[in-house]
Amino acid sequence: MKTKLNQSKLKFAIVSAMLVGSAGFSAAGYAATASDNMAVSTTVAMSCTISAQALTFSAYDPTSASNSDATANIQSSCTAGGSVVITMGQGGNAEASSTDSVPVRQMIGSGGNLGYAVYTDTDRLAVWGNTEATGNAFTASGGLDTVVVYGRIPGSQSVGAGSFSDSVAVTLTY
Repeated sequence: MKTKLNQSKLKFAIVSAMLVGSAGFSAAGYAATASDNMAVSTTVAMSCTISAQALTFSAYDPTSASNSDATANIQSSCTAGGSVVITMGQGGNAEASSTDSVPVRQMIGSGGNLGYAVYTDTDRLAVWGNTEATGNAFTASGGLDTVVVYGRIPGSQSVGAGSFSDSVAVTLTY
């Protein structure tokens, strides 16, 4: 007996067998599930860095009544939203009457002592001191914050020729 093979029926039979067989493999072997939530947390610590640029005055003329002004930048980078205060020490050569609240700074050199002051404002009215009240307070942006230092050497100081210098500690408190 000869059986006539119909190719389309054969293809249909093979595809049907594959579908029935794969349906058994794809059915989930699990009857139930369970789930939970994982808590994730951290704390962000307040952190800062600071860099103070040199305050460099142009050549000073002791015979002139004009003040000599200069500026410098202090750059800091702190955690966003943190309250910070930048204070400045009295300097390494402060006069005897100097205090942290009212610093009386001076540079020393071979020609004597040359008085100067640093301020927190462009009008040079608020002396920058070494207390919270006389420092420069601001809220950190979370990026690079730049604060300008305004310096002044009063005119008509009696000093000899030479190089003058001082060093002032700059502190960022947060």
